[in-house]
Amino acid sequence: MQVPHRLVVFDALMFKAYASYDADSFPDEIDAIQVPFRRRQLRMLLTDGILAEYQREANREPQFQLLPLVNDLSDRGVVIRMDEYRIRRFPVQIAGLPNWHQVFIRDAVGAAAEYLITNRTRWLDIAEQSARTYGLHILTPARFVELEG
Repeated sequence: MQVPHRLVVFDALMFKAYASYDADSFPDEIDAIQVPFRRRQLRMLLTDGILAEYQREANREPQFQLLPLVNDLSDRGVVIRMDEYRIRRFPVQIAGLPNWHQVFIRDAVGAAAEYLITNRTRWLDIAEQSARTYGLHILTPARFVELEG
């Protein structure tokens, strides 16, 4: 019997850190993104909205090539790509988070992701509210590795 996959969302800065693969500068970030490689029941969630945010970050200095990275992760079987129609759309109300950051929260909640991994203080500040209201646990990379690594 196949075990259902648990979903995790990484913010755009985490993805940029992984693209750099600079373990000296980003040890927690790189270790966190490698958790789905080790824990086969965990998968990274990708949606059009999340990919658009990753691309915006990829276009900022230092730039990186998003498509080869996404293709590599897909080939290694650690991502689940969900089309917008497969995500339950209902209003996600998170106080204290600007609209432009809500795509990660909205898509994570709509896809029933378990984790959102980030170092952004603004997102970590709403972790309790998110877990209580939507069941989405917002964690630092180090805490995620501690729990799931």
